[in-house]
Amino acid sequence: MSLCPLPLRPLAALLLAGVAAPALAAGDAGAGGAENDPAQASGTLTATAGNQATSIIVTARRDGDRLPDQSGTLIFAGKLGDIAVLSDIAPVPSRNLRVALADIPGLLVSEVSNGSWASLSYRGLGEPHESWNILTLQDAVPAVPDMYSYPAAYFIPPLELVERVEFIRGASGLLYGPQPGGAINYVMRGPRREAGAEGQARVTLGSWDARQGLANVAVSDGRLAADGFVQYAEGDGPRRVNSDHEQTTARLRGHYLGETVNVTLALDYYQGRFGEPGGLTRARMEADRRDGSTPRDRARLERFAPTLALDWQVADSTQITARAFYSRFERESWRQAGGSFGQVTPDANVLVRQLQVFDTAGIDLRARHDFGSTGQHTLTLGVLGHSSDAPVLVDKGASNADFGGTAGALARVQRSGDTAAVFGEIKLGLGDVQIVPGFRVERLRQKVVETLDLALGSATGGAPGGANGPLGNRENVTTVPLYGIGVTWDAADDLRLVANASRGFKPLLYNDGVTFQAGIDAAGTFEASYAFTVEAGLQAEPAPPVRIDASVFRVEFEDQVGFLAGPLPASPPFGAVGAGGARRQNVGTMRNQGVDLALRLDLVGPEGFARGEDTLRLSTNLQLLDADFTDGVAAGFTPQYAPGHLLRSTLAWIGRDGARAALIFTSVGDQQGADNNVADFALPGYEVLDASFEWPVAGGFTIGAGINNLLDERYAGRVRPGGGGGFDPGAPRNVFVSIGWRG
Repeated sequence: MSLCPLPLRPLAALLLAGVAAPALAAGDAGAGGAENDPAQASGTLTATAGNQATSIIVTARRDGDRLPDQSGTLIFAGKLGDIAVLSDIAPVPSRNLRVALADIPGLLVSEVSNGSWASLSYRGLGEPHESWNILTLQDAVPAVPDMYSYPAAYFIPPLELVERVEFIRGASGLLYGPQPGGAINYVMRGPRREAGAEGQARVTLGSWDARQGLANVAVSDGRLAADGFVQYAEGDGPRRVNSDHEQTTARLRGHYLGETVNVTLALDYYQGRFGEPGGLTRARMEADRRDGSTPRDRARLERFAPTLALDWQVADSTQITARAFYSRFERESWRQAGGSFGQVTPDANVLVRQLQVFDTAGIDLRARHDFGSTGQHTLTLGVLGHSSDAPVLVDKGASNADFGGTAGALARVQRSGDTAAVFGEIKLGLGDVQIVPGFRVERLRQKVVETLDLALGSATGGAPGGANGPLGNRENVTTVPLYGIGVTWDAADDLRLVANASRGFKPLLYNDGVTFQAGIDAAGTFEASYAFTVEAGLQAEPAPPVRIDASVFRVEFEDQVGFLAGPLPASPPFGAVGAGGARRQNVGTMRNQGVDLALRLDLVGPEGFARGEDTLRLSTNLQLLDADFTDGVAAGFTPQYAPGHLLRSTLAWIGRDGARAALIFTSVGDQQGADNNVADFALPGYEVLDASFEWPVAGGFTIGAGINNLLDERYAGRVRPGGGGGFDPGAPRNVFVSIGWRG
C-alpha cells in the first residue's frame, strides 16, 4: 500500500511505459560506449578549457556522459557504470541526493531528515545507513573515516560545485576498493587552466528558515593555478523540535599544470552540527510527520583532509599517477539514555556522550603502459597502503544538559587497522573486442580492544553500573584475493555490448560485535561478506536524439551482515530483544537479480548543446529487482531495502544561455526494513516529484527557485531499530529561492 495521492498513479504508469517500451524494443543497453578518445579520456588533471571539471577517475566531454575505455591509469572497458551530469539541472542547494543522483539507475537514496549524512545502497546489498556498502570518494580520494573498517558517508561536498557524479557498479569497482556495492565519486569543478580569474557566489533561502551562502574563486596564469570555496548553511529542518543543522565546508587547492606533470595539493575542511529528532512509530508518523522523539540528541561531525595528487605522462604510452591522503575525522554524539522505538524519550534521562576519532592515512600508486603494434593493449598496475587509528570514548552525563559526560566513563575502545593491496588489469584489444581480466589482493589487519565496558546504571542519574560482560579483544589478519573479467564488443557504430563478472569483499567493520546503541544486541563474532556479480548489457544509439542503456545482473552476497528485528527470544550467546529492537549478526546469503533500463531522449534540439542550441531532454531509468535470502537465519525472507522497482525520470531544459529547469519524478517500491521482514519495520512504496529552475538575468546574475516534494507526498524511506529509532519521515513540501553570480 502506497502513501501517495491517487493522481500520481497515472503519471507513474506513463513514465514507466516511457522507459520500458522503447528500451525493451531495442534490446538491452549498458553504461559505457565512448570510444577511447583523448578528449573524452583525458586522465588525471589533464588539460580542459576554463573551469571545467577534472577527475582522477573519468574526464569526459560535456556530451560524453558514458565511461570511456580508459582514463589516465584506469581502464573502464568491460565495466558498467553511470555518470550523473549535475550541470544539466539547476544547482542543488541542499543535500538533496534524490535529485542529484536521479540519473544513476538502481542507486537507492534512503533520506535522512536532518541531512547529516548520505544513506545509499545498491541492488539491495544491505542496509543503506551511512552508505556502508558503497565506497564514497571526492575526486577519487576516499571521503570517509576509514574506507575499510568504517566507510560511513558523513561527508557530502556542496552539490552546487559538483560537476558530475560517477558510479562504478558493484564488484566491477574492485580497482578502487573492495566494497561490494560499487564506488561513487563526486567530481568537483576546476582547476582553471586558462590565464585569468573567475568567481562565483550564491545565496539561497528556503523553508524552515534555511539559509545558505557559497563563494568560490579560481585564478591561473596557465601554469600555476589556485582555487577555493567556502559554504555555510544552517536551518531549523523539517521536524518541529531538534531538527536544526549548521554546516561549514571549505576547500583550498593549488595546482602546477605542466606539459607532462600535473600536481595538486588540496586542503579540505568540513564541520557540521545537527539536531537528531529521532524516529517515530508508524502511528505517530501518520498523526504528525513533523513530530520527534529525541528532543535533546545531538551530533557533531568534523573532517580535515589534505591530499597530494601527481599525474606524470612519462611517455606517449606510459603514465604514472600517485596520491597521498590523510584525514582526521571526528564523530561526536549525545544521546539521552533509555527511550524506546519511536517513542518520546523521558526528559529526565541523562545524556550519553560518544566520541569517535579517526586518523587515517593512505598512499595510492598506479602505472599504465600501452603496448602492441598500435598500442591497442594496455597494462595497469597499482599498490595501496592504508592505515587508521580510531579510539572510542563513551561517557555518561550527570543530567539531560551535561554534554561533557561528567558522571563517569562508560566505555573505552581502541581500534586500529592497516591494509596493503596490490591490483592490476590488462586490456587486450582484439579489433572490435576488448577483453579485460583483473585482480586485487588485500592484506588486511584489524584490531579492536575494549579496556572498559560498564552498564549505564540509572537512566536519570548516578554513576555507571557494573560490567556489561567480558571485555572484547579481537584481532583479524586476512589475505583476500579478488578477481574480475570484463568484455566489450563494438558490434556496430551505434551498438556496444558489455559483460562483467567480478568478486567483491566487505571487510568486518570496527563496530561489528561492539555496539553502543540501546535496544541493539550484537553477535560476539562476525564473518566477512563476499559478493560475486555477473552483469551483461548493451548501449545503443539508434538515432541522434535517442540513447538506450540496459543490463541484466545477478549478485550472490555471502554472509551478509544485517539485523533481525525484535521481538526475539534469548538464545546463547544472545539476550532477548524486545519489540522495536534488533539483533545484529550475519543473516545469510542473498541472491539478488534484476534488470536496469535507461533511456535518454532529446525531445528538442537533438545533440543541440554541442552545437550551441537549446535542448529539452527526457532521461528516465528503471531497476526491477528480485531479491531473497537463500540460506542462513534469514532464509526465505526478502533483504532489507530491496524494493521491487526503482524508477526515476528527469525532464530537463538545458539552455544555451545557461538556463536550467528540471522536473524530476521518483518512484520507489515497497521495502522491508528488517531482514526477517517484521511488519513493524515495513516501508510502503512512495512517489515524489521535485521541480527547480535557474535563469540568467544580466551582468552574470541568475535567479533560481525550486519546490521539493511538489505534491506533498507522505512517506518514509528509512527506519532504524532501538532507542531513538523508528521511522524517519520524508520531508514535506518545501521551497527554496536563490540569487547567484558568476564572473
